[in-house]
Amino acid sequence: MNTLLLQAQTTLLHLFLLCAESGVKEIQLIPPLAVSMAARRGVALHKKFGGGKNLTLAEAIAQQKPLTLEDINTMVDFFEKFKPDMDDPGWYNPERPSVGWIRWSLMGDQSGKMWSIETKKMVEEGLKDKSIKIKALE
Repeated sequence: MNTLLLQAQTTLLHLFLLCAESGVKEIQLIPPLAVSMAARRGVALHKKFGGGKNLTLAEAIAQQKPLTLEDINTMVDFFEKFKPDMDDPGWYNPERPSVGWIRWSLMGDQSGKMWSIETKKMVEEGLKDKSIKIKALE
């Protein structure tokens, strides 16, 4: 996990929101590379070892596609509810991964947690003061 890169990207988004001119700025919510790489690992582990069938959000994160605010809320909800057991012998074990590690990875692991929570806060602040709007997905 590249924490410095994630912090830099989060700070840039925050600065963008703070520096918004009087006009409304449209933004796209694109997961940073650290989040994407963890999700790619999760998708690969999921395909190899199985799991639930709905990978739509995880694949969007892995491919760094623009996310909706609903997607960000889904990520935040996941991280608020999911309590990782990093002491589980399958945690960080690509040969015998735990279900928990696969699920954690699908959402972008610790990088995804930090990014989704910070992004949600910043976007909600920008929506409140009407300095931003989410660019519609095409």
